[in-house]
Amino acid sequence: MLIICNGIFKSGSTWLHAIVLEILKIKNIDIEEVDSRYTNNINSPTPIIESKFAEFLKNEDYEKYTYVNKSHFYRLSTFEIEFSESIIFLFSVRDIKDSIVSHYFHLREKYNFINNFNIYYWTLGRLKAYEIVLFNKLYRKYFNENRFILYSNLKEDFDSTVQQIARSIGVADLSIEEINYIRENTSLQKMREGILKGESNYYSTVNNGREK
Repeated sequence: MLIICNGIFKSGSTWLHAIVLEILKIKNIDIEEVDSRYTNNINSPTPIIESKFAEFLKNEDYEKYTYVNKSHFYRLSTFEIEFSESIIFLFSVRDIKDSIVSHYFHLREKYNFINNFNIYYWTLGRLKAYEIVLFNKLYRKYFNENRFILYSNLKEDFDSTVQQIARSIGVADLSIEEINYIRENTSLQKMREGILKGESNYYSTVNNGREK
């Protein structure tokens, strides 16, 4: 099984990816390590980049082993592939306004010269919003609605949304105790602690302030 946690940048794919990993961990499903030849950054949670995706599908036995990838795939050629049932796409979807604000703060941490939201919005933000609309439209053209995980639903109804994720990846329903464990281990505080302790590879391209 290959699980791809996909979504436009700053849509919540990091949270979705973390939840999927915890579900598999609870259910004692081993996750195979992806060969480094499929990525351009071995320190990233994206072991398969889109330009190497077809090569991975050709060479690796994802029918037998379980792989998980955090992605921002967007190419039309990717979604036109006839995927087997062993390849499961999950898409994180977030309100555009929230995504734009999150993108601004991400860039502000990464680049010192970006420190004014108005300037960001009128130069980059509107283009990012247009990109989000295009990508979400593309995703919905090729995948069923049950593959879309709303960021707002994770915040407002975590239990039911995590059950939706579990069912989507073919895992038996989770107990209340298991959901509470996932909630704790994928909380903002817990994930920030993981970054500060060097246990997490999220946002590996940010040199300073990754935990923010």
